[in-house]
Amino acid sequence: MEKTLSVVVPAYNVEKYIDQCLASFEDIYALRDMEILIIDDGSTDRTAEIAEKYCRKYPNQYHFFHKENGGHGSTINYGILKATGKYFKVVDGDDWVDQSLLPDFVAMLKTLDSDVIASDFNCVQDGTGKIIKKRHAANNSYHYKREWGFAEAVTEPVIPIHSMTVKTKILQENQIRLDENCFYVDQEYILYPIPYCASVYYDPRALYQYRLGRAGQSVDMKVMRQRRDQHIRVLESLFDYYNRHTDIQTYKKQYLEKGIAEAVDDEYQIFLSMGSRPEVLAEMKAFDERLQAEHPGVYQECPRRSVWMLRKSNFKLFPLGTFAYRILKGK
Repeated sequence: MEKTLSVVVPAYNVEKYIDQCLASFEDIYALRDMEILIIDDGSTDRTAEIAEKYCRKYPNQYHFFHKENGGHGSTINYGILKATGKYFKVVDGDDWVDQSLLPDFVAMLKTLDSDVIASDFNCVQDGTGKIIKKRHAANNSYHYKREWGFAEAVTEPVIPIHSMTVKTKILQENQIRLDENCFYVDQEYILYPIPYCASVYYDPRALYQYRLGRAGQSVDMKVMRQRRDQHIRVLESLFDYYNRHTDIQTYKKQYLEKGIAEAVDDEYQIFLSMGSRPEVLAEMKAFDERLQAEHPGVYQECPRRSVWMLRKSNFKLFPLGTFAYRILKGK
């Protein structure tokens, strides 16, 4: 019998967290309609040992796969190949789901035929378990519990990976693949299926619990500066993907532009975090000029007011911007 939901759990040296993650799926009503695909990305700690405990306990639901280290994108690619469920969701090995919401969520998926499900999720502080912020999938409350096309979806926030559940066949039939041996591929995962999707359903359940504050997280700005070459690599992949899908519906093009602009905004933040040296300013201006010339739609969608202030001043406010960044971020 086909499962309703395939959950891919990318796992790399997460022995401290993987038990909480895998235990969060242990609901007798939901689990029978799910498969949990644990993709171990070459861990050297006890991640595999802990995961295999669940596979022995639930051999028809939990499945463990060990592969050589290839990065987050490689684990999702592997999961796409192995998934058999109607829907596909990624839950990182250091995050978890709200088990109390899981049965109703899976039951809802059984009744839907929407291409993408966008759910609320919580940002949770590592160590304390305190909910820092609830992220809403839709700003317009009328959009919840209804299916919409991209004329409506483009007016809402771009659906992040923690919010997104997508039809498995869309990923498989269109051979969706992410960059491997590379960080920052989440934006690829959430945007690459869009040209092949027609409908989005907005779900108010905060199912996903996203852990923040863990040491060494890829979203830490110090880490982002160190791995900036990988961030640029992903940006170039996104630009190339957009250029290869210019014939799609206007609203989907706008949605892709919004999503790519979010990644571009991170690049501007990296520039601001690098200080006010003349060579940094020159590189930032060159990046901005290229963006305006080659990707005007993305250029217009850049969301931060600070970026637009820099542009308005012809980047004369750059030293002030770097100073403000240090103050606001405590860097």
